[in-house]
Amino acid sequence: MTFQWNDTYACGHAPVDEARKALLQACQELVATDDWIALRPLILALYKCMKRLFELEEALLRQHAAPDLVAHSQQHADFLERLADRSTDVGKGHMNKKAIVRVMTEWLELHQLQFDVALRNWPATAQS
Repeated sequence: MTFQWNDTYACGHAPVDEARKALLQACQELVATDDWIALRPLILALYKCMKRLFELEEALLRQHAAPDLVAHSQQHADFLERLADRSTDVGKGHMNKKAIVRVMTEWLELHQLQFDVALRNWPATAQS
């Protein structure tokens, strides 16, 4: 899986797009290393980037009274919980980088491309 930014991920809301770019960059850094010492802070950075992105998306969804806000937010909570669980595994000495990459791949391929595309339909002038 390649976590490279491409324009199909853009929704036209600069803060959300920048947060997505940051999350993809964190994913790239995670994939690029097998250094146990480097992985721990990378996983923490990945979690923080994901949390920030989801906060921005949910604010946008609330602003536009999105009908799927509850389901969308629940998916966000599920991804954060899964990532936190994998992070805990690493903290306990269980290196399972593949499981973390799998969570991030599912976010990108399933959530991002199925749920987040709706954000493109809202005016870019509504950025906040």
